[in-house]
Amino acid sequence: MPLDTIYLTRHGHRLSWTIDFRTGTYRAQFPTPTGNPADPVLTSHGVHQSHELARHIAGPQFHPKPFRVYSSPFYRCLQTIQPSVEELKKIAAESGNQKDGQIGSIDRHAELDVRIENGLGEWFGATDFFDHPAHPTPQIMSTHFPTLLSDASQTYNPLLIPSRRGETITQLHNRIATALQGIIADIDAEVSALEADLPPDQRTSKSVLICAHAAPLIAMGRALTGHMPDDKSEEDFNVFTAEEGASSTASAGHSGDQEGNQTEKPLAEGTTFIRASGSLPQWRNGRGVGGGWDCVANGDCSFLSGGAERGWHFDGEESFNTGPMAPPSEPPENVGASKL
Repeated sequence: MPLDTIYLTRHGHRLSWTIDFRTGTYRAQFPTPTGNPADPVLTSHGVHQSHELARHIAGPQFHPKPFRVYSSPFYRCLQTIQPSVEELKKIAAESGNQKDGQIGSIDRHAELDVRIENGLGEWFGATDFFDHPAHPTPQIMSTHFPTLLSDASQTYNPLLIPSRRGETITQLHNRIATALQGIIADIDAEVSALEADLPPDQRTSKSVLICAHAAPLIAMGRALTGHMPDDKSEEDFNVFTAEEGASSTASAGHSGDQEGNQTEKPLAEGTTFIRASGSLPQWRNGRGVGGGWDCVANGDCSFLSGGAERGWHFDGEESFNTGPMAPPSEPPENVGASKL
């Protein structure tokens, strides 16, 4: 069976950073493990949330268990899913004679080393005079997360790398849709090869776990379902710290796609294609990436002792168009709410 379930989770509560709008200089609240000021660790509360997430995913009621795991390259995302991945690997090692598809079991073909996909990375607002911090590399992150990133997992090549000059909201959605299209195609091809010689009754449901950030996760919900609201600030998909959401496949019969502002480039200047085709998927108007998906759980926080915390939604473009060394009295244009 092709991929039929996608689990989306946001990183847990993290430390913060600041940016000097006049110079584009980032500063971390505390030193970061990677030296990237926009790559902070989780707070103690966020670490607690990560373990609650792991207990939820490892529980027998969570089915189907992830068959593949993807993450944004940032430290807080890998730190959030570390307990979950380690627990899933433990279950897989102890599963013994469990049959594929059995409730609570791990598929014998599961590969649980995390695939770092830059195309799922954080959203930074568009700027015309400085570069945002670069994404951490798998080589750097493997020194911090050896249980998640084996030598084999480091051979994964990302589909694309976002522009360091940032993106508009529309460009973010298109970048996320492009990454999701590649991820779904990759997994479907892998599953097809694995199950080619199996009779239909032995082909089981397949799922993927993705950990990312607030803005990209909202974009994922919209790209998968194909529903882009006229008002981009609409609170349609809930994103709380360490929450979990799920989508399942559904048929899609819509056609046509409108990109909105036709004068704006669909993807930000400087977006680098590694394996992605470069052609945007037609996901709007109900089509959805990969054929269309239904959202069956939206921001579920029932497993978190603190419940729903620190939600986020778009509140205008996060653009930095003041130019270098603008006077202190001149704020950046339309800076939205910061992502927590």
